[in-house]
Amino acid sequence: MDTKLIEKLYGLPDDALQGLSFSVPWQMSPEGDDSADGDRSSTSLISTNKEDSSYSREVLQTDCWNKFHRNPYINTSVRGIVGRATGMGFSVSSHILEIDDVLEEIELDPRNRMYTFWPKYVGRSLVEGELFLTLTCHTDGFIEVDFLESSSIVGGGTDNSGIIFHPNKTLMPLFYIVKDPKNGSIENDLIPSIFIARYPELIKIAKKNRHFTQKYADKNKNEKNKFKQFGGYFRFVVAYEKGFVTKRAISYLRTTLEWLNHYENLKKYEIDHKKSSGSYVWVFTIEDARTFKLWLSMSDSDRRKTGIMAKKTPGSSLILPPGITVDCKNPQLAKITDQDEDIKELVSSGLNEPYDIMTGSSKSPYGATAASRGPMSDRTSDEIAFLERFLRYDFWGSIFFLKNKVSGFKEFFKEKVASHFDDKQEPVFVYRKRRPEQLIDFEWPTSETINYEGRAKGLLGVKHGPVSETLGIPNEEIARRLGIGGSYRKKRLLLATEKDQLPELVYNLDAESLQEKAEAEPGKEKRNANTAKK
Repeated sequence: MDTKLIEKLYGLPDDALQGLSFSVPWQMSPEGDDSADGDRSSTSLISTNKEDSSYSREVLQTDCWNKFHRNPYINTSVRGIVGRATGMGFSVSSHILEIDDVLEEIELDPRNRMYTFWPKYVGRSLVEGELFLTLTCHTDGFIEVDFLESSSIVGGGTDNSGIIFHPNKTLMPLFYIVKDPKNGSIENDLIPSIFIARYPELIKIAKKNRHFTQKYADKNKNEKNKFKQFGGYFRFVVAYEKGFVTKRAISYLRTTLEWLNHYENLKKYEIDHKKSSGSYVWVFTIEDARTFKLWLSMSDSDRRKTGIMAKKTPGSSLILPPGITVDCKNPQLAKITDQDEDIKELVSSGLNEPYDIMTGSSKSPYGATAASRGPMSDRTSDEIAFLERFLRYDFWGSIFFLKNKVSGFKEFFKEKVASHFDDKQEPVFVYRKRRPEQLIDFEWPTSETINYEGRAKGLLGVKHGPVSETLGIPNEEIARRLGIGGSYRKKRLLLATEKDQLPELVYNLDAESLQEKAEAEPGKEKRNANTAKK
């Protein structure tokens, strides 16, 4: 206690001292206390423009990234979708051996390790709302895949988006302005889009943009003859944009940021409230003014030796002189539990995920919980459909295109298909030209929320014939709807390989004969023996 304050208190009359009370915060230090503060956000979440500013986009993407790492609701949602899209069972294959070899080469090569990075790439696209991958062409035809940070594509370009777009086709990127992470400078690397590889004549249009700098674009050029058809460029960017016809995108997690900030602030208030509810103070009352003045006249070290200033522990004894009383008091605060349900419902709605999955606890009956699985499963199926289109046509389509131009890989494959039925109702077959990406198949993880037993009864037939026979539906389509994805034809070829290399199973040898021996034959032998005796 300050010496001047003690002197002033010592000089007060007895009547004034009778009404004096003060607190001594000796029990804990208030320094470093993480108490709740006012609502705040790193940037404004409300914008009247369809296109966010470069600053807002970077900050919001950073906020989404931080929420993914720090908030369990966001983390659970993103990891759940990543698992359903690229978890156990995810694969890409083709029944055409040449195409399948390319798929394995790109995915399994140690320079790409797509088997490890696909879940991470999909996760980044969910958290940041966009995904940029660079495809680097090697002279031997190998395509190296690398990740490009969305935060590094900044400064300049069309609408300050960090991308130079076609002036007439406003959603066709031509060049990406990339910031060098080593020195943090702007416009020190210009990486062409995959559209430059497909349409090299667009380079002239890109050069008219004031943000195009040739010396930065030259970093992605190679003097080899193989790359002259691309304008000399050997590295290109493929983008997975998840925005709604905007030049840059921000994750759907943005819709939850404001309410997550409110929720986290509310939780801090609740923690402070619970701390206050469990706190207590020792109230010492010195009834005699003379005794109080005597206590004030003591030095700080002497006062610490008294029971008033000593730390109180459970079970300890406290001896007080006459004229001093002690009382332990704690605040009687009202309970404020379960006051955040409306905020959590808003977060659940923004994530499009049932409340019980988001929080890990269910407060609804089984019927209501089961009914909520349908919309969530539909949302996940939609995400998988969007991802499949990107993988098939943008990613793998670009890889097959580059391999065709660099190493002479086939641009088209012939596929024998039935075109129509003739007058005798016999199918007529023709050969169609198909690009390699059209002949690959994706296998996605199987969801436990789907009633495959009911599907099997409906598709394979229980009280009716199988759909393939009654409606003429292809077996490949039935297998896909039963959750057996991937290349149906490749699976049939694997079955043929298995039959050729492995012993035939007992069931396939003579199932009918085994059944007759188990049921009918003993009875017949016994009847024949009785007849012989007679």
